[in-house]
Amino acid sequence: MENAPLLVVVLVAILLVALLANYLVYRRQERALQRALKLKQLRLEAEKVLEALAVLNQIDCPKPARELLNQEVVRLLEQISRIKPEAGMLEQLRSQSDTIVGDSGSLNLENERAMKQAHAAIRFAIRFANHRRSIGALSSLQCDELSGELQRFDYQIEIDTHLGIGKRLLESDKPAVATTHFKQAKSFISRLHHQNPQRRELLEQVNELIAQALPFGTQARQQDKNE
Repeated sequence: MENAPLLVVVLVAILLVALLANYLVYRRQERALQRALKLKQLRLEAEKVLEALAVLNQIDCPKPARELLNQEVVRLLEQISRIKPEAGMLEQLRSQSDTIVGDSGSLNLENERAMKQAHAAIRFAIRFANHRRSIGALSSLQCDELSGELQRFDYQIEIDTHLGIGKRLLESDKPAVATTHFKQAKSFISRLHHQNPQRRELLEQVNELIAQALPFGTQARQQDKNE
């Protein structure tokens, strides 16, 4: 029994080594899980930005908004590269980004699904600009200017689309449906700022079109003349 103290020391040492080994394995697994979750989060963020950027490119959105999102894509790809340079998703996202940059296609905004995509992408860009302001990466002035430009662009898409559809319907002898689109265009024109130089001209144009579409020579062209 004189070796009992030594045996106890050995057993305690073995236990401590086992506990340390288990702790190191646990920490390694925890770090691996955290890296995997971070990669997944970065991938999802990058995919959302790339999806919005692809649509904004196809509708010829104002360049500052596209540049802002493109900078975010670069930042996200750099983070992914630092965490796991050999990640297959990194090459996939880079390829997707290169495709978007080189894409010169355009959306058919007379298609309801495409129009919804355009609105969603513009709203995403506005939210992103506000987020950049909240973290101090964008000044309030820059954010307000960019958000205002995007909002005007959103209205202009609606105006141009409804005017285009209405004109084609009018040429196809469908004045009632054409008038509906002209009135929808007019509702968005009325949202433009009064100092917008195009506002009065667009109102006069849409009132002329409504007058052509309505029967009995309705004098719609006189409506909102003082707006």
